[in-house]
Amino acid sequence: METEHLQIYIREQLKHLTKNEQQVAHYLLEHPDNVIKMNAKALGQATNTSSATIIRCAHKLGFKGFVDLKLSLSRNMPHHKPNTYKEITQDEPPSEIKHKLLSRAAYTLETTETLLGEKELEELAGKLYAIRKLVVFGVGASHIVAEDIYQKFTRAGVEVIHSADAHVAATALAGHSPDSPVLMLGISNSGNNQETVRLAQVAHHYDAEVAAITSNSDSQLADEADIVLLHDASSEQSLRLAATSSLIAQLMTVDILFYTYLSKDYQNHVAHLSQTKAAVDLYKDLQ
Repeated sequence: METEHLQIYIREQLKHLTKNEQQVAHYLLEHPDNVIKMNAKALGQATNTSSATIIRCAHKLGFKGFVDLKLSLSRNMPHHKPNTYKEITQDEPPSEIKHKLLSRAAYTLETTETLLGEKELEELAGKLYAIRKLVVFGVGASHIVAEDIYQKFTRAGVEVIHSADAHVAATALAGHSPDSPVLMLGISNSGNNQETVRLAQVAHHYDAEVAAITSNSDSQLADEADIVLLHDASSEQSLRLAATSSLIAQLMTVDILFYTYLSKDYQNHVAHLSQTKAAVDLYKDLQ
């Protein structure tokens, strides 16, 4: 397994490990230099577990075995401080805050690149050419992402309906026909926001297709969606860092979708975007 930010990866897998395996994982995080010099038996003794637990833990973390895990540790761990991925603390200096946030952001972007399916991107970008109207909805931080979609795709010539009011979004889903199809795009990091899920159900009631941007493939929204764009799941152990990370992941997902869409008819889109920029410039000149 190759990942530049191994500490974050191991921390986010803790919830999938048994109690004994978690002891091993915590030791990996706290004493990587020691682990590199150990065999499975020695690490089992150091963690009050066993060689078998060490091997199982390595496999659950996605490694071929303990040797493969140690090789990854030796490649990656020297570049990171032990506390890099913990929560912000009282009176922490800006240098540490910058390092934590940038490390987390880099990990988020790398993981999103891996999770985001190219087939799903191509399929959704293609459907955006076939629809008459795009209804986009998100709550909280996801509302910011919905606003970003509205701004980008409106300038590209797509008719986008965007409102923080779920009732308005619901009415926009009604009354379409096969000749004027509507697509709903719901954004929810957890995939379980009930307003967004109910709107997806309303969309299906009116035979509209549903797409989702979420980090949770097992969520209610993912179950309702015909197309799921999956991004990095924010760490549950660092709530404030997680809020920033999920927003970064969602915005990057939108950017990738947007440019996938543009690339299918690039020259015409460049011309249209130039016209919309000229309209904004004209408005400014009239002030």
